[in-house]
Amino acid sequence: MIATYDAAVIGGGPAGTIAAALLAGDRDVVVIEEHSSSGTPMQCAGLVTQDVADMFGVRPDILNSIRGADVVFPSGGKFEVRSEGVKALLIDRSDLDRKLAERATDKGVEIRYGTKYSGHRVSGDGVSVSTSTGEIRSRLIIGADGHSSKVASSLRDNRPKEYVYGIGADVKLRSEHDDVMTLRIGSEFAPGFFSWEIPFGDMTRIGLCMSAGAGGTPNDHLKKLMAALGTGAEDIVSKYAGKIPLGGRPRTYGERTLLIGDAAGQVKPVSGGGLYPICKAAPILGRIAGEALRDDSLTAKHLSRYEKEWKKEIGKELSRGYRIRRMFTNLSDKDLDKIFRIINRDDMRSILSGIDLDNPSSVASPMLRNPQVGIRFLPLMMRAMI
Repeated sequence: MIATYDAAVIGGGPAGTIAAALLAGDRDVVVIEEHSSSGTPMQCAGLVTQDVADMFGVRPDILNSIRGADVVFPSGGKFEVRSEGVKALLIDRSDLDRKLAERATDKGVEIRYGTKYSGHRVSGDGVSVSTSTGEIRSRLIIGADGHSSKVASSLRDNRPKEYVYGIGADVKLRSEHDDVMTLRIGSEFAPGFFSWEIPFGDMTRIGLCMSAGAGGTPNDHLKKLMAALGTGAEDIVSKYAGKIPLGGRPRTYGERTLLIGDAAGQVKPVSGGGLYPICKAAPILGRIAGEALRDDSLTAKHLSRYEKEWKKEIGKELSRGYRIRRMFTNLSDKDLDKIFRIINRDDMRSILSGIDLDNPSSVASPMLRNPQVGIRFLPLMMRAMI
C-alpha cells in the first residue's frame, strides 16, 4: 500500500525541517532525507546574528562570539572594524540541524533517513513522489533539496543566476584575537567572493567561496590560504565543500509545489548566507501552505501568494545585495585597493561597525552620502556597473 501524506518535504536540512515543523500538527508531513542522519555533511560556515539564532526556536551550541572583523585587501591593506557588542555567533551547524530535526519529529513529522528522492509527478488529485525506498503520495511537495534542487528544476527554466563554489576546513590554529574574524578579498585567495578565518578556541574555521571560471579550484585556493597562514593539511580536523546559488530563481512555486531555502535561491548575495532568508520565508510558507491544504486549493495561482509575500519581506534586500555583488565582481584588485584608500577613515569605520549582517546593503547609503567618500566612489561605481 502506498503511504499518503498532506505534504512531502524533500530535504532534511534547516529549510526542510523548519517548514515541516510549521506544517505538522493535525497534518501528515514526511521529510525525505538522503543522508543517514541530520547534520552531515556540514556545508556552512555557521556564522549568524543573534536575531537569527533567536528565530530558530532551538538553541544550537555556540562555538564563539564575534565582535569585530579585519578586512584584508589585495595589497595587504587592513580595514579594522570593531564593535562593543556581539556582531555574530559561530554556531555548531551540525548541532543546529539535529535539534531542528528533533523538534520536527516531536511535532509529529516523519523523517525518512537514507531515502533518496528521484522525481515526482503532479496530477490533478495529488503528487506521486518516487524515492529509493518506493513511491509515496502527497497533496503538496515542498522542495528544500538545496543548491541543485530537482524539485526546482521540475518547474523548468528555473536555474539561479549563478553559482559560487566554496570550501572550508576547521584547522588546529589559534588566532591572535579570539573575537575577531578575518575576511580577505581579491583574486589571490577568493576571486569573485571572499575568504574567511573565524576563530573558536584553539581552532580556526578557514574557508572561501569563488566565482565559477575564475581560475583554479576552491581546493587550490584553500591550500594557498592555509600556507599563507602557516598551516597545512596535517592540521585539518574536518573539511567541507559545496556550491551556493545566487541571484534567486525565476519561480518558487508551481502546481502543488513550493520551494524554500537554497532550492528557492533564497540566499544573501553579499555573504552567501541562507539561514536568515529561511527563517523569514518559512513562516510565510507554513501559513500559505496550511491554508491551501485546509481549503484544498493547491493550484499554482493560489500558491503564488507565497512568492509575493516572501519577496515583500526580504526580496528588496536580496535584489540590492545582488546588484552590489555584480558591481563587486567587475572590480579589479587595483580597484579594490583604491576602495581601501577611500574608506580607510574613522568615520567609515564608525558606519561599518554598525552594519546589520542580515541587511548589509543598509550601509551603502550613509557611506555614499559622505561627500569626501561618495565623489571618489562614483567613477568606480560607474565602471563596475557597465
